[in-house]
Amino acid sequence: MPQTEPPRRSSRTLLIVIIALLLLILCGGAVPVVGILAAIAIPNFIQMQLRAKRAELPANVAGIRVAELAYEATFDTFLAVRDPVPLDPLMLGDRTVDWPSGTAFDELGWAPDGNVRGTYWVEVSADGQDFTVHGLCDLDGDGEPAEFTASKSSKATMETWDSVY
Repeated sequence: MPQTEPPRRSSRTLLIVIIALLLLILCGGAVPVVGILAAIAIPNFIQMQLRAKRAELPANVAGIRVAELAYEATFDTFLAVRDPVPLDPLMLGDRTVDWPSGTAFDELGWAPDGNVRGTYWVEVSADGQDFTVHGLCDLDGDGEPAEFTASKSSKATMETWDSVY
């Protein structure tokens, strides 16, 4: 079951805006207000960028899921991709990496649309009746990767907190 964060309080942002306006009135200038607004806007902008880059994961995990379902319809089996492609999960970062050829994903008939920031693999259950697609990325380099999974019966789902990039 995916984890959910507690709801964020928008009242904190409103309070900061009110304080900024009061400083503008009291100081008679925009310099303190600009600094306060930048302190609010820059972290939000960085999080927005990370969220946009992380959006690669659910899209690719969903694509791999569809390829597994098509493969099973053709060959009556699922295909395991045991090694993470294109990177070892410990080497993840913000850079994009070329997608290699010659992997089990070629046999599966799936490849991403361009370079990737994440790494992907597929586990097949012992009885061969189900699979789990994994996608990981660590865009902020904190050693805690964001993870998305999908299976035969479930679409791409985030397994980590929403604030993990």
